[in-house]
Amino acid sequence: MHACATSPAMPSQFVAPAVLQLLLPLKHLADVVHGARYARRLQEWGIAVKVSLLHVQPASRREALYQDAPPGAAADAASTQLMQEAELYLQRSHLDFASFLFSGELAFTILDTAEMLGCHEIVLPDNGRSLWQRRLRGDLASRLARASRSATIVLAAQDGVSTPVSP
Repeated sequence: MHACATSPAMPSQFVAPAVLQLLLPLKHLADVVHGARYARRLQEWGIAVKVSLLHVQPASRREALYQDAPPGAAADAASTQLMQEAELYLQRSHLDFASFLFSGELAFTILDTAEMLGCHEIVLPDNGRSLWQRRLRGDLASRLARASRSATIVLAAQDGVSTPVSP
């Protein structure tokens, strides 16, 4: 009997990655819960995942003057605290992760980070807001889906179930 991981007729683009790279942008601590539950659900299905936490701070004028500073050098105490608490949550959820704290324009920084890290999915929390609320506030998920160069944008619900966002 001949065993093969992929069939010669199956293009390599359809082969699942060895580890699914997820980017979880955080604005509030509660955002990590949705993404972590989604990652745990994938693990339960036998999919290896690695989570990259990202908090994006608005770029300040001061940072523009010091462009040689390393990324995230201007992190404030609240951002650092947010990331530490999110990291603790992921540790307790037994998820492999890395953390990143950058400054810049939100959508561009998320997309750029996803591409730089080779992330397959960008996971945003689905807070159950109505369609008119999302449109009124400038739906970040839709903006990311339209501009994404490589990653799929998904909304993760409180129970860890995801919904892909179409451009």
